[in-house]
Amino acid sequence: MVQEAEKHKAEDEADAARITAKNSLESYSYNLRNSLTDEKLAGQSEAADKAKLESAVNDTISSLDASQEGSKEEYEERRSSRPFDQSGHDTTGGLNA
Repeated sequence: MVQEAEKHKAEDEADAARITAKNSLESYSYNLRNSLTDEKLAGQSEAADKAKLESAVNDTISSLDASQEGSKEEYEERRSSRPFDQSGHDTTGGLNA
């Protein structure tokens, strides 16, 4: 019984890590989308950059909605991939200062 509990503990920890990574990507995507549509920040981006970011954000949100079964590594890779990592947008409300 203890071995079975240990087995499930490892699975639960892996699932928790995957869900945390998914939630992080999802939160970041929605925050970035909101900052792209914020009137106060609208003039801070080139139109082409903004369109590229909007496309990437919408694609990410769509893929998250379509599939809830990605791996932790997939979510983390997507979160750190371009164009997200070069967005220049502060989606934390100034917490990254």
